[in-house]
Amino acid sequence: MGFSMRRVRNLVRPVHWALAAALPPVPKRHYMHWAGTGRWGDFTNPKTFNEKVNWRILHDRRPQIAEACDKASMKERARRAVPDESVLRIPETIWMGTNPDEAPVRTSRPWILKPNHSSGEVLPSDRADAEALRRTREWLVSKPAVQLGEWGYRVARPLLLMEELIPFAGEEPPRDYKFFVFDGVPRLVQVNADRFSDQPRESFFDPKGRVVPLRDARLPVPIRGADPLPGNWAQMVDLAARLGSGWDFIRIDLYSVAGEVWFGEYSPYPGGGVTRYRPASWDRTMGDWWTLPSDVGADVARSSRGA
Repeated sequence: MGFSMRRVRNLVRPVHWALAAALPPVPKRHYMHWAGTGRWGDFTNPKTFNEKVNWRILHDRRPQIAEACDKASMKERARRAVPDESVLRIPETIWMGTNPDEAPVRTSRPWILKPNHSSGEVLPSDRADAEALRRTREWLVSKPAVQLGEWGYRVARPLLLMEELIPFAGEEPPRDYKFFVFDGVPRLVQVNADRFSDQPRESFFDPKGRVVPLRDARLPVPIRGADPLPGNWAQMVDLAARLGSGWDFIRIDLYSVAGEVWFGEYSPYPGGGVTRYRPASWDRTMGDWWTLPSDVGADVARSSRGA
């Protein structure tokens, strides 16, 4: 049964994305929300967290949204918020450009190559053969932001970004600590481990390090207990608050490696606004934490026309 369902999903996926790409912005977001959460959303008077992410996608055109979707710019924003490199390590940019043939692939330290204007694609230096580097050109012409309707990524600079690889021991990369920050206050932390394995694990905590009974139903396996938190947990919570200052909501991704905190990214559209939370009541709980900005909304009509 499981194998058959996987085959069905694989067959349906191209149709799903083709439909999403073809729809105008508002119907697109309604369709994506329904496909992800299993219910119709209210993006005019949003109440749940997913609905508010979709409201932001459709209507919020503040410069800080665009800055948070441009990977090079977001690092500069993080550096302004926490300028002390002994407190927060920010991966150094080695190269940016549009031609991977010009990238300095022969370096003395590991690196990772990724698109500056979207998420999901990465090429680490230990897998960067000639064919893999050639394929990164496709990242510049792919249009995930058009499919998803995510304005911030659509206006980000279409570049390839090479940066130093965050160090880690062993074969698995360090755990992701995703801080959900509302009005500068971290309220929830999603911890992802083994995310590139066949059995990724996920746990949720509150800022005091207590386990929260919550999961993303899209993961193929349920939570298998909570992972121990790093010794610099309190420092990470404080840094997330500093990085999230000035935002009504933002997700801050951090890493803890050998006692040092590394910056990962800002994420203004977590889960694309289509995460199927379990229990489902958490979607409303998180929505209650988020007070949308009252001075945003002038672009509603323009967004509906495709801006």
